[in-house]
Order: sequence, then structure tokens, then C-alpha cells
Amino acid sequence: MRGPQHFYDKGTEALGKGRYLEAIENFQRLVSNFPGSALVADGQYQLAQSYFGMEDYVNSVFEYQRLIDTYPSSEWASEAAFQIGEAFFEQRRRPELDQTETFEALTAFRRFIEDYPTSPKVEIAHERITTCRERLARKEYLGAQLYHRQGHFEAARMSYDQLLLSFPDTEWYLHGLTQLGVLERNEGNDETARQHWQQVIDSTQDAKLREQVQLWLTELATP
Repeated sequence: MRGPQHFYDKGTEALGKGRYLEAIENFQRLVSNFPGSALVADGQYQLAQSYFGMEDYVNSVFEYQRLIDTYPSSEWASEAAFQIGEAFFEQRRRPELDQTETFEALTAFRRFIEDYPTSPKVEIAHERITTCRERLARKEYLGAQLYHRQGHFEAARMSYDQLLLSFPDTEWYLHGLTQLGVLERNEGNDETARQHWQQVIDSTQDAKLREQVQLWLTELATP
């Protein structure tokens, strides 16, 4: 009778060669048929990895979470927690579309850092969080821009304000501040516009943005 080591070895071989369906079949047989084996936690993680490898991120998240829930003391638990974030991260959509997966990735990486603060992957998780926040900030900015272009100025102002409040650590903060200056100038509030734009000039590393804002500041200063 074939034992757990057989299915683990066959699954590992198949996974290494990118034969994901074959790997999944072998790891599933290990996990289902040999629940008392010392290899089950390893097989459970590799099962999740197999789904991840074939870009079936929904099932990979399910299997990673099953590992964490069933074998919380496993050496693979922290890896599984990180990989849940990666699975959602890989599903992110373009900024103009729904950002549910981006929020899920952000949540997963924050939970990973909280639960496994000594993991060597904490630095990568922080980088992923920064990327997610930039994506969410851009989504907020695009929404505000749409209101602005359509002439819904109060809605645009509220969206820009929300951007500034929620994402002050992103590059889109200064873009939002720039557009708030435009709204203020159009309403005749030149001094407030000047203050916004001067802050942009003092802070931005974006040469194109600086050039545009400097032009507007010069126009404001021209009698």
C-alpha cells in the first residue's frame, strides 16, 4: 500500500515541474487519506502552493487558511499567512476598477506583520502594504477627478479631502492637494490656492507636477 511519503514525494516532484493538477491530486490524497501523518501539514502547504502556482488564487487562499486553522504551530503557518496576502495581491485590479482584492491584501499583510513580527518576510509585507495604499489612493483620486470633470465640485472637494485624510503618505496626496488648489482658484480663493500649491512645490519630487503648479503660482502672482 502506498503511504504518505509516496504521495508527498510525487506531489513535490510534480510541483517542481509545474504539473500543478498532478501535484494537487497527490497532496489531496496525502491530506485526506493520512490525517495522522507527520507529513500532513507539509502536504497541506504544498497543496496551497500548487493552487497558487496555477493561479487559482481563490482555492490557494482557502488551503493556506486551512493550514493556519488546523496546524497553527506548523513551521509553515507564517509562510501560509504571507501567501494569503500574496494571493490577494496577485488579484488586484486596475485602479479605476473595484479594489476589494487590494483591501484584502492590505488586511492580510497587516495581520501577517502583527502575528509574525520576526519573520524575514516582514519587510516585503511592508512594501506590499505601501503598494496597496498607493493603488487605493489612486482609486480615490480618480473618483475625485471624475466628479471634478463632470462639474460636481462639492463632491470632488469631499473626495480630495478624503484622499488627503486617508493617504497622506502616498504620492497621490500632493496630486489631490494640487486639485484642491484648482477648486479654490476657480472659486476666487486665490490665497488658499496659493498655500496649497506652495506646499506642493515644497514637497513634490515630480518634475512635471512641479512645473505645472509653478506656472499656476506665477499666474496668481501676475497682476
